[in-house]
Amino acid sequence: MLEKAGTAGQEKQKQDHLKELHAAILTLRAKRERLFAETAALKDLKDKLDQGLPLEEEETDDFMQLEQFLLKSRLMQLKDLQTVYHLIGGYNLIESKQGKSVCVSFRTAFEGMYLETYNLEMDLRRTVQISRHNIPPCVPLERLAKEHLQADFKAFLEILSLHLNALAGRKQQVLLIKELIGTVEIIERNQLCNFLVFMCKIQEETEAAVLCTLEYGDLTQCLPTRVTIESENKTLAESPQWKKNQVLLMESPVHSALLTMRKVGSIV
Repeated sequence: MLEKAGTAGQEKQKQDHLKELHAAILTLRAKRERLFAETAALKDLKDKLDQGLPLEEEETDDFMQLEQFLLKSRLMQLKDLQTVYHLIGGYNLIESKQGKSVCVSFRTAFEGMYLETYNLEMDLRRTVQISRHNIPPCVPLERLAKEHLQADFKAFLEILSLHLNALAGRKQQVLLIKELIGTVEIIERNQLCNFLVFMCKIQEETEAAVLCTLEYGDLTQCLPTRVTIESENKTLAESPQWKKNQVLLMESPVHSALLTMRKVGSIV
């Protein structure tokens, strides 16, 4: 009798559990259908707004709901990115204007030293737009925004951060050349620091010199993509030592390469 009573109790528990699961399934299905309907309505409303079509009276509330949904979605995405970049260093995000815009701060660094900080404010309403910034004019901000801003927040912020860090790194290398290697004379450089020409002295008594031209074809990098060596001594640029120096200038920051060249006696 006890065994029969225990079995009956287990069967009742199973039946109750099945009923609970069935009720949960029905609730989830109803919620899914409601979400499908709301999503379809919001999509139709967004299409109307994108096409500039007039809204009906009953669609006004839906419009406000859509606007709030888009703002929350963009803020959540940006906050997720902020969490990642707090761990690896890159940029910080600050919500402003009651969630209608966000300010992004890009902190640049080179060889462990923090350099300039740049700021950019983006309006999140309807479509994402850049409202204010202090990004240097030489950085192709307009082109990067056109290519990535609307399609992918993450790609836009990452690429812009790479451009700013690379620019800061190239500028810092020029300053380090002036500070660390007084015998090297910088002949020419541009605002973007992607073109650098400097002269190195070989022997003080003969006043021999070498002209080095560095071109940075990749604006997201601190290393040149092309190095040209010129000298009045035609055989110098083709010598094994200066072939090594040419490779060194392409594979190392320019100030580090010049310090190494001075140690091995290539320059004074």
